[in-house]
Amino acid sequence: MSHSYSGVIRYTSQQHGRIGQARGREQFVITLNDDGSRSLRSHVIIQDPPMVERDVVLSVDSSLRDELEQKSREWETIVKIGALFICDEHRIYGSGRTIEGEDFQDCWEGNAAATFFVTHPIQADAWLLGGLGFGADPDHRQISHFPTCSLDHRGASGPRLVVHEPPLDIFFLGEEDITIEAGLFTALHFCYGDPAIDPEGSNQAGGHPRYHVWTSSDGNFIVLRAQVDGYMQTRYELASLAQGPSGTVPQWG
Repeated sequence: MSHSYSGVIRYTSQQHGRIGQARGREQFVITLNDDGSRSLRSHVIIQDPPMVERDVVLSVDSSLRDELEQKSREWETIVKIGALFICDEHRIYGSGRTIEGEDFQDCWEGNAAATFFVTHPIQADAWLLGGLGFGADPDHRQISHFPTCSLDHRGASGPRLVVHEPPLDIFFLGEEDITIEAGLFTALHFCYGDPAIDPEGSNQAGGHPRYHVWTSSDGNFIVLRAQVDGYMQTRYELASLAQGPSGTVPQWG
């Protein structure tokens, strides 16, 4: 029988003069199916201007955790109810309407299966880490030329199929015990960007500041905490988490 996790992530500012102030919220439900596939439903509101409200449905097959061996992943993503993206072995097809009202149909083709498709919810960012094949020891991966629905760091443009060209370094720093609002967890600690370097960054491809992410260590890669430094200075923390049979009505915290 399939089961699900539901959670709430609080977004707060770490900027000078705004420490701890609410800047948004993410509510998500993850459904794990009997065949190993899973789906993420995420509703995001970012209150900082310009305000962003995002609805994403992201479905992946069982290769979330063993993708490097299978070299395959299937995605079906709906972003802002304005676009549909479907991925097969080597292509991603996109169609929809952007926030500017432009209708589009796009196709991206790679030499191998798409292993990294950025849709911008924080929980989706955590899922991306689950497909990179890290082991138990600290390690490093570099990805480049990967598709996304928006090059804006908050996902505030598009949505349409675009490619992030500059390489992105991702580090696995090891396992840690952390205490957050939702409780005490053993976490896997990752960092987008070199953890020893803190660039100010800017809102452009290749200019993302350092981005730490802590996920659950149970193989589900549920985001527990995240921190973006540099010009963004934002913090994300799991406020509540519930588990139950699929179809259970979430009790949002």
